[in-house]
Amino acid sequence: MGAHTINAILLVDIPRSTRVQLEKNLGQMERGRESYWLQYPNSSPIKLRWRATAVRHCFHVLPGETILELGAGSGLWTEHLSAVLRGENPITAAVFHDDLVQEGSQKRIPNAKFVRIQNLVEDLPPESFDYVVGTAILCHDRYEENLRIIQRLLKPGGQMLFFEANYWNPQVFLKSTVEPVKRWSQQAECQRGMRRYRLMQIASQAGFVNIQVVPYDIIHPLTPRRLIPSLQSLAFFLEQAPVIRETCGTLYIWAAKPGNAAVRRRSADLAPHAELTDAVSVVVPCHNEEMNIPRLVESLVGFYDRYIHEILIVDDCSTDRTADVTRALSQSEPRVRLIERTPPNGVGRALRDGYAAATGRYILTMDSDFVEILPEFRDLFDAIAAGRDGAIGSRFSHESVLMNYPFRKVFCNRAFHLLLAMLLRRPVRDISNNLKLYRAEILKNLDIEQNHFAANVETGLKPLLAGFDIEEVPISWINRTIDMGTSSFNLLKVGPPYGSALLRTLSSGWGRNRSSIRAKAA
Repeated sequence: MGAHTINAILLVDIPRSTRVQLEKNLGQMERGRESYWLQYPNSSPIKLRWRATAVRHCFHVLPGETILELGAGSGLWTEHLSAVLRGENPITAAVFHDDLVQEGSQKRIPNAKFVRIQNLVEDLPPESFDYVVGTAILCHDRYEENLRIIQRLLKPGGQMLFFEANYWNPQVFLKSTVEPVKRWSQQAECQRGMRRYRLMQIASQAGFVNIQVVPYDIIHPLTPRRLIPSLQSLAFFLEQAPVIRETCGTLYIWAAKPGNAAVRRRSADLAPHAELTDAVSVVVPCHNEEMNIPRLVESLVGFYDRYIHEILIVDDCSTDRTADVTRALSQSEPRVRLIERTPPNGVGRALRDGYAAATGRYILTMDSDFVEILPEFRDLFDAIAAGRDGAIGSRFSHESVLMNYPFRKVFCNRAFHLLLAMLLRRPVRDISNNLKLYRAEILKNLDIEQNHFAANVETGLKPLLAGFDIEEVPISWINRTIDMGTSSFNLLKVGPPYGSALLRTLSSGWGRNRSSIRAKAA
């Protein structure tokens, strides 16, 4: 069954009277949501920024892709969306009240157009948006019909992301089930808390695929603004913890319309900084990564062609066709170079060999399964272009999105970085992953002592202790799916070496002798 046939069926199933009631619901939700955000001026801008950044990280938005914000009101969230997306994406702000359209239009938000909706079916053309988004607008008693219309508006392969009230949050539960509390809170009569698994079922029936409904944002809106930064680490941990996470105030609802997203997505040049032209050596340690390498190389060149000096695929004793695939790619793309290692293998050993072979002015070190998040590397390059010595992609911040990540790894990572922050007496959120962009001399002159995954601790910690100006930038992190192969990371094997790397680094005088790397690099 084709997409047009599905759309026709979905629209036949929505009588005019139902559509009119749906539009009335959306108007009530929009007005109530507007009042809610204005009621909490200290926390609302922060929370709206988090949601806007999540849109960027979930979709990996490319310049020019079109966005519909449903129930945009006066543009409180639209402003954050436009800013996070650099004003590069046309945003249609669909509004259900005349006064809010006027107020939003007067803000002159870059690349945003406010549209007064009279008829959901006629005023918004079908299959005209890459993404449909909204916040606190979908949680009402007509959301099933709402999802069908959203599905109609998306292009094939397009995606939606909404942030809605979680039924199992204690406050939302009381508002949904206790009538006096509901009246006291002055929420819209149609408003409902949303139940995670029922929502997934309804979204599937509406024609969506790849449905993710994830508890999100456990920080209460009454939290004083000055306390929010210090609570972020704890909140992030609680939002991943079994049972506790189910009480988060919000669900983020992420789903796609069937279709080939690659067909609708445009190619994009994400390399605007002329000073980085032909400057970056990409070092990719690989063990049995034959399925990821072709798409990684194609995407790197497609997005960052101007920056790339070379792509070094370090084959770390693979038993599959990693080396053969890399050789074949090097025939059509001469900047691809194969470095074949001999046993014993190990991430630390592969990084040492890759850094030694790099000839660019900067080194981007990454894993082969980062291909999904390549558009987010723009922030790393921006930090370098702004004069930083290096940038690290941080998975653990409220402006990051973490998917399919085991809680035990979250627990260990957060405990490790909490200890590290106390020892360093400075905030560090995520220095132990292999997504880093540094000036080449930093990594080429770094003494990597660990032979396996714990080497990533050294590449994050030692430059900080040496006094280099390193920035952490938020990224999304989507754990390996079946088509990406199997990770060789083993927590029980990796944990002790991480602790050893931390203790050896801190006890070896790095903090007292900050000129050692600089002396080697001179």
